[in-house]
Amino acid sequence: MSVAATYAEALYESAVDQGAVPEVAAQLTDFRDAVAKNPELQDLLTNPEFETRVKKDVMARLLDGAHPLVANFMQVLLDRGRADELSDITDGFTDRVAAAEGRLKVKIRTAIPLPDDLRARLVARISELTGSAVDIETVVDPAIVGGLVIETDGSVVDASVRARLADLRQAMLHTSVRDAVVTDSA
Repeated sequence: MSVAATYAEALYESAVDQGAVPEVAAQLTDFRDAVAKNPELQDLLTNPEFETRVKKDVMARLLDGAHPLVANFMQVLLDRGRADELSDITDGFTDRVAAAEGRLKVKIRTAIPLPDDLRARLVARISELTGSAVDIETVVDPAIVGGLVIETDGSVVDASVRARLADLRQAMLHTSVRDAVVTDSA
């Protein structure tokens, strides 16, 4: 288990004990997103040149009014020099929540934004095939050229144009002209 997964699991168990899973999940995600959008804050929290005391003071002010578990957890990350793992920890936490709720987390990459109707059909189809509620994260990746790539729990279904072109290229590299002619004329 990675360090981020260990922290995520500890936070999840604490949130369960306090009956605060939804609130902690929302605040943790919001805070992670805010840090990601603010390079100066990200630098302050992760740069070892800044004293931990300064980081903790800033963190306490930023999280004033947050659930105590979130505020205390962030202080622990600062104490242990793990603020740079906030994004991975948050991802691990949301994955843990999804697993506990029987939801399947799916990432879909497409070359262009996924239309809402297609998104809904994909959710319905994946849910039907897996028997699980589905959470979809969509990512636009022009490098796949067209089609889509579906990733979940270590499984990947690559139905992208890029993958089909790569397969075609490999087939052409490993097929002799004589074999191609014989196959086509048979």
